[in-house]
Amino acid sequence: MKKLLFPVLALLLLLNCGGKKANDTMKAQGLIDSLTQAIEPLNKAVALASWNASTTGEDKYYAESAEISIRIDKILSDKVVYEKLKSLHDSPSIKDPLLKRQVESLYLGFLSKQVDEVLLNQITELQTRIEQKFNTFRSKIDGREYSGNDLKEIFQTETNNTKRKAAWEASKQVGPVIAEDVIRLVKLKNEAARQVGFDNYYEMQLIVGEQDPDVVLSIFDELDEATREPYLHLKSEIDAFLAARYGIKVTEMKPWHYADPFFQEAPVITPVSLDKYYKDQDVVELARKFYSGIGLNVESILDNSDLYERDKKYPHAFCTNIDRKGDVRIIENVRPNESWMATTLHELGHGVYDLYLDPDLPYFLRQPAHSFTTEGVAMFFEKMSKNPEWMQQMIGISDEEKEMLGDVTQKTLKIEQMVFSRWSQVMMRFERALYENPDQDLNSVWWDLVEKYQMVSRPENRNMPDWAAKIHIDLYPAYYHNYTLGALQASQLMYTIAREQGLESIMDIQFANNPEIGQFFLEKIFKPGNRYPWNEMIERATGEKLTARYFVMQFGS
Repeated sequence: MKKLLFPVLALLLLLNCGGKKANDTMKAQGLIDSLTQAIEPLNKAVALASWNASTTGEDKYYAESAEISIRIDKILSDKVVYEKLKSLHDSPSIKDPLLKRQVESLYLGFLSKQVDEVLLNQITELQTRIEQKFNTFRSKIDGREYSGNDLKEIFQTETNNTKRKAAWEASKQVGPVIAEDVIRLVKLKNEAARQVGFDNYYEMQLIVGEQDPDVVLSIFDELDEATREPYLHLKSEIDAFLAARYGIKVTEMKPWHYADPFFQEAPVITPVSLDKYYKDQDVVELARKFYSGIGLNVESILDNSDLYERDKKYPHAFCTNIDRKGDVRIIENVRPNESWMATTLHELGHGVYDLYLDPDLPYFLRQPAHSFTTEGVAMFFEKMSKNPEWMQQMIGISDEEKEMLGDVTQKTLKIEQMVFSRWSQVMMRFERALYENPDQDLNSVWWDLVEKYQMVSRPENRNMPDWAAKIHIDLYPAYYHNYTLGALQASQLMYTIAREQGLESIMDIQFANNPEIGQFFLEKIFKPGNRYPWNEMIERATGEKLTARYFVMQFGS
């Protein structure tokens, strides 16, 4: 550790000795070079430790990840370095745009860490403990353990109401195990945020991520208004269909009657399930062929990835960029169905963004413009699994099947987007409320929001921390709103591609075996990396700043 920190400290002594003789441009470049030397190897080490923890569930890797994270935080919390960055951030004499952008990015990164070191360590250690508890927890029904995929299969296929309720309750069992720790972590993070001048951690995370909390809220309010009536109509149709399936009245619908434990995914209410088209397919190979066909080779990503179920392994899916030099990996628990086809396309969407960042960009800019811009790319590509044209090109469905699936898949996508839009309202508003006041009745806040935005009735006499069973609240705080911003971006990119290809409608876009698609993303989205703030990057790529208009055009009419 001392060896890694030495270049930073040595540089600061040199700059202090030089005084006014060293101009701000030289100071900035020298400081960035030293920070790169100090932070880059640690970022790689913590990424590898986290990867090993997620793939094995072993204590030693979780401990290693926590220890390295603490070392990184020690660098980022250095007050002397922070004051240098603050001075450089405010300096008008730095003209080079790349250098200025690096200073801006680092300043925001250091700002959130200017808190007591003991407090930072407490946060890291508690967060790691929660992560391990969540990742290694397995739900039980009548004493038998069930994986996430097992429970998902019950939600998708089981028609017995008692068994569905048991599966739903099992999916929430992790909540009481970690809820107290999560609330304690929220309070620690709020304390850290107040130490650097913010009201709470949620506000701080958005601002240091170059997002205005009030602007985000206004976008969600706009979406709420634009989607409430279309959603209400679709929800009535969903409830009528499901009530008939389960032999109950619509007024008896409960959370366990939907497609997943949180009703974040759309149930299949169309006469055709797309799973049958993928049950005999190698979904990983299909994804590989698709990306290759648009000029984005993913061989190296798949070679380094962990794709199938295993005990103690992280039960969901994610993508990680280990070193920002080409070691990009995904973790999945693949099964041959449409959901995992979409997930594989999604995670590889993250993967190609990371893999094709301009390698000549400076280290601290060699990352996506924002976390939601990579989500937007992933969401763009995941929709291919429901595109009849894509399905014909990739798995060879007939012309008759393609025509028959046209209306079905369009309706399915609309339902999916409406359902997720309303669910994300719950997540964004709950997290905002959680960090504003973690001592309030969070169980009631959660169900109040579920009833208002998802229009799902709470179970009678239930007073459990069901919110804590959602992994993002526990491990990826103040992030979920980015999925919705990503969905808006995905729609905006879709209409941009149609316009640039001279097409009258987004329905006319050919996605499979179309290198123009890959080239668009490569030049307009991937290569710029974090060279520009996210809204400037989107404006350069699409001709206008991020707007909800295209999402509403695509799914809300």
